[in-house]
Amino acid sequence: MLCFFILFQFGARAGETDTIANHVFSLIYQQDLPAAEHYLEIEKYKLSDFYYLFLNLDLHWWKYRTSNSKSDARALEKLIDDQNRLKTVSDQEKMKRLLVKSYQLRYEKKKLNLIGMLSTRSDIQNLINQLKPDQLPVTTNELKLFESYVIMYEYIENINFWGFQNNSGERQKKLHRMEEFAADDNLMLNTVARFFLARMYQKVEKEPETGLKHFKILTAKYPTNATFAAYQKECESKL
Repeated sequence: MLCFFILFQFGARAGETDTIANHVFSLIYQQDLPAAEHYLEIEKYKLSDFYYLFLNLDLHWWKYRTSNSKSDARALEKLIDDQNRLKTVSDQEKMKRLLVKSYQLRYEKKKLNLIGMLSTRSDIQNLINQLKPDQLPVTTNELKLFESYVIMYEYIENINFWGFQNNSGERQKKLHRMEEFAADDNLMLNTVARFFLARMYQKVEKEPETGLKHFKILTAKYPTNATFAAYQKECESKL
């Protein structure tokens, strides 16, 4: 009986955490960033460490990419630097560090910092090699979200280092897994996966019609997201 009560309480807690996280995420992707920042601050103690870090990084990233301001760039840099100073001993700490490095890699690419990109890629690969996904101490939804970030990194790495044609099979496996995530009920997971699929089908796979299918779902779900609208228009021009 006690065991059942503990499992029930854990499930309820996980459900509440997912609900709060999905709400903050939805505000970010509607590009209502002040509301997202406010809600994240007042609800942060109800979130798991992983979800709070993910949402905080994503919020800072979207603030920077939509404003391209020096102040938002500095805020993103500070968040990344602060996280990189923390120890990484446990699997959960390494998992969170990999998430930080994923956003750091995006930022280095945005700045066209080749040395920073190479260093960050090396850090990410080392963390992937150290982690065993089936042994990570997180919920199923957190694990799938984490896996999606690993897949995005590995997909791009195949293109960068091993040539486009030779790894079509590996790319397709990763795209198939992301298609599964895009069909998932979890809002954060299906949005991250669908945005990735939309861009990769358009830019890499040269299948703009498939990319457009995903963009249309994103723009319907997030009608105030100017970034998604612009990317959809770009994709339509490739047909």
